[in-house]
Parts: sequence; structure tokens; C-alpha cells
Amino acid sequence: MNKARVTRLAFAIVIVCFLLSTFVSLWSIRLIGRGHMEELSKVLAARIYDAISSDLSESVHVTEGMAHDTFLIDLLADEENYSETELNEIMRRYLLGLKEGLDYDATFVISEATHRYYTWSGADKIVDPEGNPRDHWYREFLEDGKTYALDVDQDELAQDEWRVFVNARIEDDQGNLLGVCGVGTRMTESQKLVEELEGEYGVKINLIDSRGLIQVDTDETRIETRFPLELPTASRSDYTFIRDGGSHLIVTKYVDKLDWTLVVQSDGTGVKDMFINIILLNIGLCLVVLVILLLSVRIIAMRTRALTNASFRDQTTQLLNRRAFEEEKSTLLTARLDENFVYVTADINGLKTVNDTLGHAAGDELIIGAAQCLKECFGRYGRIYRIGGDEFAAMLTLSTSELRTAMAALDRATAGWKGERVDSLSISCGYATSREHPSENLSELGRISDEMMYVAKEEHYRRTGKPRRGTEG
Repeated sequence: MNKARVTRLAFAIVIVCFLLSTFVSLWSIRLIGRGHMEELSKVLAARIYDAISSDLSESVHVTEGMAHDTFLIDLLADEENYSETELNEIMRRYLLGLKEGLDYDATFVISEATHRYYTWSGADKIVDPEGNPRDHWYREFLEDGKTYALDVDQDELAQDEWRVFVNARIEDDQGNLLGVCGVGTRMTESQKLVEELEGEYGVKINLIDSRGLIQVDTDETRIETRFPLELPTASRSDYTFIRDGGSHLIVTKYVDKLDWTLVVQSDGTGVKDMFINIILLNIGLCLVVLVILLLSVRIIAMRTRALTNASFRDQTTQLLNRRAFEEEKSTLLTARLDENFVYVTADINGLKTVNDTLGHAAGDELIIGAAQCLKECFGRYGRIYRIGGDEFAAMLTLSTSELRTAMAALDRATAGWKGERVDSLSISCGYATSREHPSENLSELGRISDEMMYVAKEEHYRRTGKPRRGTEG
């Protein structure tokens, strides 16, 4: 079953489940609507619970995805192999992609090895959980042992603006702690949602943490203050109905994904009037949910493709990068190769000389030119990767005659290339085919291709009489 059919089937199942749940909800409201004010209050709380849980859970899912991103895990595990400047730039680009792609106000990664606090704008500080009171949260989160947790705090990097952060542990395959990552949204976004729900249902809404402290309230002065009433310790799966000793009705519900408790307070006077509104709301949701689901699936798919594409692309040439190359190699190492499979290795001649004499801008022009020539001649046959400074590789599927045509086209393309800073371009290529080496695996084809490339490079320097400088390939 292909992806399109799986998507359509999943979409149909979600629609059916929604319609059934809406029907059950409407029927239940009709049954309890006469005189059962407590039960109707719980129904209202359930609607509020769904809205708030859905809104905040998205940040939890994104943060969990970051914590399990192999790119980020590998980067922190190999942190010592990068210079401070290199690592800072890689982290900045990664976090900026998340911030802009998913529209978050804050994205961050903290290295456990260095305690360096990386954000989308760069490495902003060194976290000091022992000496700086504002960094105590880091130690407390790690000691708590949870894989992720929500935290409402004032962001010192944003003029102490209240934000809702989701923090998650980053661990390697052995469970060793590598750091903490997360995203943050402005408290005003959650307050806006709560304010809308309060106005719609005529209730007071709070989210309370396990310490009994208010985490979300439309009044910022109440945030991180103790909730005035003792909440019941009921089952985490149930709605609990209590009175505060006066006319107020209180419904509480534990929000498992957030580890917070939803508290909905009402004096009961507007509950009957809300009965009709709830029914109309369900009908409205039923009518628009098909469009919302379709748009949501498409938007999420587009964002996922954009983020995945960015992590597998070389920023200079827009070819696939070494990470994509290694993943493709790992897949093909155990696979049976097509008889027309061709492994190509290419290397720019004289790049170090150009960098040394004309500058790195000229060198970049040469790299981009080489990428364009390779893409023009090989792109239709497979994937092309930039795997090093002046090194490229391609994994292609083409016949012997097509290979000869493509190699000849590459010679013409490089011979005719001329840049603004550099007058000429030369590329040494090697290749190995499954047709000529049917018993060899991908690694061996790569070795043969490299050997051919180095032979071509030696021939280039012998023919041109140009000296090879230093470690230049």
C-alpha cells in the first residue's frame, strides 16, 4: 500500500471517528441537559480541556521530535570535534529553521558537556544552575528524571517576557545525557486562548502544576502564585466536581501530556444558556472539520518536507549533503544493486590554489560551478552529493551508452564554464559500474571509483604541468 492510499485511509478513519464522537457528544448532552448542571459543567470542562490540551500539546510533540533527532544527537555526541564557531553556526541554522518553519518564539539547545545555551540567534550564554538562580530550572528538570516537562518562566533573553517552555532531555542510544532542548511560546498566546474560552463559556480557567502553582491565567500577576483552593487528588483519568463553599462550581481534570491540572470555575448561572451553544458548536465543527483536517495534513507535510530537505541539503550548492550521502549508503550497503547502477566520484582540480590566490569567494564560485555542471549532466539519472570541500559523489542508474554520453557532456560543460572571478573549471572523475563489477558491494564500488578518480587527477596534473599545492586534491 503506497503512502497516498495510507494517507487517504487514515484521513477517512479520523473523519469517521470525529463524526461518531460528535454524535455521541450531542446525544449525551441531550440526555444530561435537564437539571444535571454538574454533569453539564463537566461537559463544558471537557470542551475546554480538548482546546487547551491540543494547543499546548503541539509544542510537546515538536520538542520530543527535537530530542530524538539523530542529527542533533550526533552533533552533541561529536561536539568536541567542532570548533566553537562551527558548532555555534550549525546550531543557529538548525534552531532558526525550527523557529521560522514552525513559528515558535523561542528554540534552544543546551549542551550538557559545555552548558552552552544555543538559540536561533547564536550561543547566548553559559548556563550556571548552581550559581545563577535563573538557571536553577535546568538542575531541577534533570533531577526530576522526566523525559520532558513544561515550565512557565520569564525569558531573560526577551526582556523577562512570560513564556511557556517545553524542555526535553537529549540522550544517546546508551541513555547518556547529552543536553536539553526545547521550544517556547509567548504566554500571551495561551492567555488569548484562555480568554476566548472564558468569554465563550462564562467561566474562569486556570492551569495548575503539581506544586499547586498557577501556570496559566489571564492575569499575569497570578502566574507562579499558589492556587487558593486545595484541589482533590482524584483519578487522573476523571473529571472531578467540587464546590468552594459558596455558589461556585469547580471542575478539575488532570492533563497528562502537560502534567498540569485544568481548573474550570463557574457560578452555574450561564450553564443552561450554553447548552444550545455547545450543540451549535458541535454542528459547526462537524461541517468544517473536513477542511481543517485536510489543510492541517497538507501544512504539516509541507513543513516536514521543508525541514527534512534543509537538513539534507548543502547550503552552498543546494546539492544533497554528506548526511544524505551516508544515509543512502547505509541503505544500499545491504541492498541488491541494479545492474545499471553507477557510483561516480568527482573532485575539483586546483580549488586550494584558487582559494589561496583569489580568495574563498572565488573558491565558492568554483564549487557552485562544479555542482551545476554535475547536476546538468548527471541529475536526470540519480542523486548527486557534495561530500567534502571539493569532493562530490553521485549514485546513478543509467546504461553504458548513457554513461558515456553523460561523461562527454560533463567534459564539454566544464570546458565551456567561465565564472566572474575564475576563468576555468576542471573536474577529475572516476566511476565504477555494477555491470562491470557484478560481485562487488557499494563500498567496493566506491573504492574503485576513488582509484579511477585519483588516476584521472594525476593525469590532469601531468598533462597541464601545474604543480599540486599542499594537500590539494
